[in-house]
Amino acid sequence: MNGQNKHAQPLIMVLATTIVLIIASLMDTQTRIAGWETKPVAPLSDILSASTKVIDSSAVLALADSVAKSDSMALSVLGIPYDSAAIIDFRNDSTCALAHFFEALNATKKTKNKTRIAYFGDSMIEGDLITQDLRSCMQDTFGGYGVGFVPITSIVAGFRSTVVHSFGNWETYHLLKNPPANHVLGISGYSFVPVVVNSEDTTAAQSDSWVKYVAVNQKHINKFYESRLLYGRCEEGNYAIINGGRYALKGQNSVNELAINHSAGAQAIKASFQCKSPVDIFGFSMESDSGVFVDNFSFRGNSGMPITKVPQSVYSGTNRYLDYDLIILEYGLNAVNSKVTDFSWYERGMNNVIKHIQASFPETSILLISVGDKSYRKNGVYETDPSVPILVEAQRRMAKDNKIAFWSLYDAMGGYGSMVKWVQGDTAYANKDYTHFNFKGAHKAGKMLFTKLMDEYNAYNKRKVEQPQPALITQKTIVE
Repeated sequence: MNGQNKHAQPLIMVLATTIVLIIASLMDTQTRIAGWETKPVAPLSDILSASTKVIDSSAVLALADSVAKSDSMALSVLGIPYDSAAIIDFRNDSTCALAHFFEALNATKKTKNKTRIAYFGDSMIEGDLITQDLRSCMQDTFGGYGVGFVPITSIVAGFRSTVVHSFGNWETYHLLKNPPANHVLGISGYSFVPVVVNSEDTTAAQSDSWVKYVAVNQKHINKFYESRLLYGRCEEGNYAIINGGRYALKGQNSVNELAINHSAGAQAIKASFQCKSPVDIFGFSMESDSGVFVDNFSFRGNSGMPITKVPQSVYSGTNRYLDYDLIILEYGLNAVNSKVTDFSWYERGMNNVIKHIQASFPETSILLISVGDKSYRKNGVYETDPSVPILVEAQRRMAKDNKIAFWSLYDAMGGYGSMVKWVQGDTAYANKDYTHFNFKGAHKAGKMLFTKLMDEYNAYNKRKVEQPQPALITQKTIVE
């Protein structure tokens, strides 16, 4: 990967040598000793004399110091184009930060195996934006059918185009509405509690809490081949009626599962609930028996820091069933403020978030995505909010400090002033709020992310051939 990759080290060595030669060429090395006059040491004199620029030795030394901090500078100084929008690996050891994910993709290509991505974010991804394009590209390349995890209710159900989603009569708790002591939030940051009924109704005619998912006519997501209901601790006497079948809900784990196979492919999943006691229902996952699945965990207004309210046992318990290979964190939009110049508070908070995720998913690869560009109106003109570049650098440090992968959405968009171009260009890729992508922009961002992931995936496999490493062996740890 770019930034911390081992294959960049030769470039740094070349640059260091070049700097030494430049300094030697700039210094006055001609001396007289015992009547003998030494010749000047100027290995790059021809180059320097041909240049119209005057190079100051102090500037060169400053450059050398900056190179020690960033080998991306090494690439640009040598005239080699540096892709500032490439994924950066901050793992700094013999493997790479995304190795687990890449090995899962390799297994999916070779055998009947699942690879799963959890994509956590704010309003930038709600309605399955960005994630639907990443999912589509992944499934085109590696196979798989299914939209993945969908919560029981959603404030953007009418906006989402990858599943038709309807529901009724649920009590909802979430990250910004702390649940009572006898309830717990699920992986999405939500918990949905059905109405408690006093009598059994085997026909489910009197059940008030229900949810329905209908497949859409799009490639890879036009049928449901398997539905997996995730729910919390449950007492006896609670039932789910799913497509006419009646199933007992039971289990004392933090997360429990009811998996139903629809071998012929179902067009819709209709579930209603008969519960004599309260139970946390988290959501359904619609998927096939192999391929890649991308779960969208969006939460509007979330800075990212509140997701530590989801207990480690719930994250780990969910992972027992869904087995995530990559976790993507895309936050920061709700921290942007033109008056803020110091994001150390946010850095500390998100470092805790990353550590919480690492402890909950100890073998899973993690990719941190920066905030994208955001514009604000100044003197009647839209320009980049000055806090955005500062926040991006803080997020880069978060990734480095926690030795995970990093992708700058801000740089991928084009850097400073790019949101204005995305809004005002011949093709509009963002909304007039100069903050959120429209469908075209989200499609573009999702495709860019997929391309960068595949660049790193291909580079990883190439390195494996050139420098074989011991097989990556992991054992999943479940925390209850």
